[in-house]
Amino acid sequence: MSSHDALPQIGAHCSLPSCSLNDFLPIRCTCQQLFCKDHISPDVHHCLSLQAAPSTIGSALKLQRCAAQSCNKPSLESFVADPSDTTNRSPALCSGCKQAFCAEHRDPSSHSCAPSHDVDSGHVPEKNAAAKALLAKHFGTDAANATAHAGSSAPKPSSRKEAQQRQLAVIKMRVKAQPGNPKDTPASVPMNQRLHVRVSPAGVPSSERIFWFPKTIGTGKALDLLAAQFKLTISDSQPLKLLLRQSDHEVNTLRTDQLLADQVPDGACLHLTR
Repeated sequence: MSSHDALPQIGAHCSLPSCSLNDFLPIRCTCQQLFCKDHISPDVHHCLSLQAAPSTIGSALKLQRCAAQSCNKPSLESFVADPSDTTNRSPALCSGCKQAFCAEHRDPSSHSCAPSHDVDSGHVPEKNAAAKALLAKHFGTDAANATAHAGSSAPKPSSRKEAQQRQLAVIKMRVKAQPGNPKDTPASVPMNQRLHVRVSPAGVPSSERIFWFPKTIGTGKALDLLAAQFKLTISDSQPLKLLLRQSDHEVNTLRTDQLLADQVPDGACLHLTR
């Protein structure tokens, strides 16, 4: 068997003898022959249908020209015997503006597509609602709400810069971070399941250390482990608190009955205080 015979038969050769191009997406003319996009026009391949009924076919094609301005090529739909019959086929119409175009202008970006109001108001809200429900299920309502507002309010350049700086800081922290629980090992907790934090006793920034915890750890357990790491005692008379520093002027006390990952972002700065 030759290598040519072993190739899968995909598409068809253009029926114009002088072309014979193997087109993967050939177009069938009303004369029932297949042509490439360059020779599908009846006047280019001397279509028999034009010769049989020039006035009828000519007027029909005139009504079905490409909807793009200043384009005189016939639309892809004009070569369908009965455009109203959509059985076992999808109409060759733009999904946005629902108009018929030639092969060259069928992509929305090539004809400055302006989606119809039906398209904008019909299926998009339903898709957005499904996406929002999926995000809420797996990542909580905050992620769903953030996605819902992403299209209406693009992040400011400063916000993007701050996000990039935080991400870079976390990458650097991963290199230096030690497990907050000595029993945890890098092999037991994947990188994407770790929460990295900078921790120091309040008022002693020079003793800052970098730790990582599994994202499933409770804040109370993390507090006990950090107290052991810094050799601090915890008692009823000397309780220890864990603070999250949001900024130089904003510090929040973390609740010990919640997960640490639910209260602090990756790369956060924490303080131990009485």
